[in-house]
Amino acid sequence: MTDYAAAQPASTRAFAGWWSRVAAVVIDSLPTAIVFSVLAAAFGESETSDSGFSFQLSGLPFVVYLLFAIGWFVFNWVIRQGSTGQTIGKKLLGITVLSADTHQPIGGGLTFARQLVHILDALPCGIGYLWPLWDGENRTWADMIMSTRVYKS
Repeated sequence: MTDYAAAQPASTRAFAGWWSRVAAVVIDSLPTAIVFSVLAAAFGESETSDSGFSFQLSGLPFVVYLLFAIGWFVFNWVIRQGSTGQTIGKKLLGITVLSADTHQPIGGGLTFARQLVHILDALPCGIGYLWPLWDGENRTWADMIMSTRVYKS
């Protein structure tokens, strides 16, 4: 499956902007948020405390949500992004994750590892996620560690 973005020469690709990367994550997170909301409204236990109002899932609805969330992660972030360089959100926004060396998608295994490395982006108050705002190649720390770049398609 050859994608136009992967076929372009690296020298002609511009780096994806921070806002498009954030918007892609929001789009990619919508299905799990919607499933959680539907299950919480139908089966959740509401709770009011000093910190506010919240829903909790337990039992079978929680298992259904957990299985959906894991399945969505594996499909969208590992398989889809690993093979094409694009999650559904990235595809809609016209951005692609590619290897900095080969300018090809990095495969499912390295994509999974990249997602785990994103934990480092979050640890010090999320500064790794903000790093693309001042990095010359718009990289997060995970991009630096995994040697990936996010390009406009």
